[in-house]
Amino acid sequence: MSMSNKRDTYRQLMMNRSNLYHLFSRFFQKEMDAAFLEKLRHIQFPVNRKETALTEFQDALLRLNEYFEYDAGESIEDLAVDYAKTFLGAGSAQGNAAFPYESVYTSPKRVMMQDAWNKMCELYEVKGLAKRDECKDLQEDHIAMELDFMAFLCDETSQLTETLAGLEEQREFLNRHLLNWIPEFCLDIKEHADTEFYRMIGQLTTGFLQLDSFILDQMIAERKARKVISKSVKVTRSYLDEVLHKLSKEYHIYGPKHLPERGMRENNGMIRYQEIFSLEELMLDGQSDFSLKEVIYPVSQTIFSFDENSATETISTDPKGIIIFARPCDINGLRRLDNMFLANGGMSDVYYKRMRDKVKIFMIECKESWDTCFCVSMGTNKTDNYSVALRFDEDMIQLKIKDAEFLDEFEWAGACDYEPSFIEENTRKVRIPNIKKGEKLRPIYELEFWKEYNETCISCGGCNTVCPSCSCFDTIDDLNQENSRKGSRRRVWSSCMLPDYSKTAGGNIARKFPEQMMRFKTLHKIYDYNARFGGNEHMCVGCGRCIMRCPEDIDFSETINKLADEVDKLKAKEGGK
Repeated sequence: MSMSNKRDTYRQLMMNRSNLYHLFSRFFQKEMDAAFLEKLRHIQFPVNRKETALTEFQDALLRLNEYFEYDAGESIEDLAVDYAKTFLGAGSAQGNAAFPYESVYTSPKRVMMQDAWNKMCELYEVKGLAKRDECKDLQEDHIAMELDFMAFLCDETSQLTETLAGLEEQREFLNRHLLNWIPEFCLDIKEHADTEFYRMIGQLTTGFLQLDSFILDQMIAERKARKVISKSVKVTRSYLDEVLHKLSKEYHIYGPKHLPERGMRENNGMIRYQEIFSLEELMLDGQSDFSLKEVIYPVSQTIFSFDENSATETISTDPKGIIIFARPCDINGLRRLDNMFLANGGMSDVYYKRMRDKVKIFMIECKESWDTCFCVSMGTNKTDNYSVALRFDEDMIQLKIKDAEFLDEFEWAGACDYEPSFIEENTRKVRIPNIKKGEKLRPIYELEFWKEYNETCISCGGCNTVCPSCSCFDTIDDLNQENSRKGSRRRVWSSCMLPDYSKTAGGNIARKFPEQMMRFKTLHKIYDYNARFGGNEHMCVGCGRCIMRCPEDIDFSETINKLADEVDKLKAKEGGK
């Protein structure tokens, strides 16, 4: 089966699961009506009847078939009365019912709007979701809302090219928010319901969730098993071009591309990450002036539009994934962005995540180090974070394929023993300052050498713009000129090297002078990031683009080395006291 057919099958499965979750949501959203009951007669549930672990679901299906085959004598009015009694406590002197809220089943006092409700509100906010009109009167942890949310996760995952993360997110929600309370809730339905219909629906719901848990576990196990597969092949350029042509139907493909009419290089244009459609467009003979970050983190991005009554989030409907041809330093830069947008402060940036989940990396092996590179010193010269690695020889291309998504495309390619190699030494070297986490930074702030930058740095922010790991942005509201109550909000790249970056609402500027801005940026690159995220990583990846970009020829590698020398002097003084 081709990769395209596999994806179509997978997306159809996600759509089927989404439809089923919407169906089960409807059971609890409001009373039954004749039209819905008629539709229910003809629904086919996908289930392997030989799977003995799913006997409860099969038994419920049998009861459902018998319910419609043999008239149970339950009218629409009977079902409406039972809905009110079972789920709302209507007619019960003690107020006992199967109240359809997660908070009721997970809070100590069994009351509404507790921790579970707060968590569901947060999830809706993170995903940028609003209640459907049919559910506008329901709390976020109502069973109908939670089942709808699971349907949304199925729809969202169906649009991803990297599906494992989406499936694991579904499984986590299923375990934490559905299976955590709904089975007990369904037992209460059995106790409180008078009609066969709702007792049957309770059993069917529990059985369906158990079935879906089984399906999710299988899909996740399969994808994890496929991820460990690797294959090395050798192909011609024309072969790879044909593969890229096929992949372009499923992916937008980006890589460093030469733009002769643009850029800072005299008579030589600019190299920038752009969408490409053939290998001829892929620039391999020079370092790109910009990093890959602008592909998934746009320079300017509209996040929502608004009027006086509402706000509408901007969500891309493009189903294509993203392939990016990138070098190891940029791939490591992407890892830094992932930490800052997805693992910083306990909340993921939803706008970044939506793009990031689509990305597959094709790593370009570096044949040589450029003059401004110092990736070896920063430990970013190597990576294994890629789907495919490529070595471009004169006539042939060697590939190592680690992602099973792409194995079928190289089924007939000649095998080889290719393993990526990496740059082991740069001409330019840096020494990371020996600053320990928690160490007092005041003496470092007050170092005299920072003042040099008042004479050289013009605070243009160009270094941040080309940096693979800089992530700061401003938000800007654009108002409709014809109606000031309508407009849109954008987030736009910003720079800590701009004076207005640290300007507060009262007009105060925390960092007015280049020395303060350079100090802030430098410590962020070689201390703050590491202090926050730990490990051996620093924010700077040593690509050297800031050195190429600076109109005043400030060499950031020299800045790091100067700071290392100054820190050593400070420690020597402290040791001599």
